[in-house]
Amino acid sequence: MDAAPAYGVVLAADEAFINAVSYAGGADDMIRVSACVSKSEVSVEVQDGGSGFTYRRSHPRSVPDVRRANGRGVFLIESMMDEVGVRSGRRGTAVRMARRVA
Repeated sequence: MDAAPAYGVVLAADEAFINAVSYAGGADDMIRVSACVSKSEVSVEVQDGGSGFTYRRSHPRSVPDVRRANGRGVFLIESMMDEVGVRSGRRGTAVRMARRVA
């Protein structure tokens, strides 16, 4: 994978991790990060014990308000990755993101 797309994957994963740390719950909560690299795709999943959020895909032409203190994470992740999915439930939240290679 070329450097520029790799930086995008790292940035998206970092944003998901920061959100997990910020919103998942207490200091004792476990956050799991896993990654998989193949010839065709790089995927990252960030799991936490938090109650999660309702994921709504951003409108492709919308840009978040930069004056707000938060609310740009999903937009940033979607901008860097080809696929984004969120599962939230009683056992926590998982954000899975993937970027095609080549």
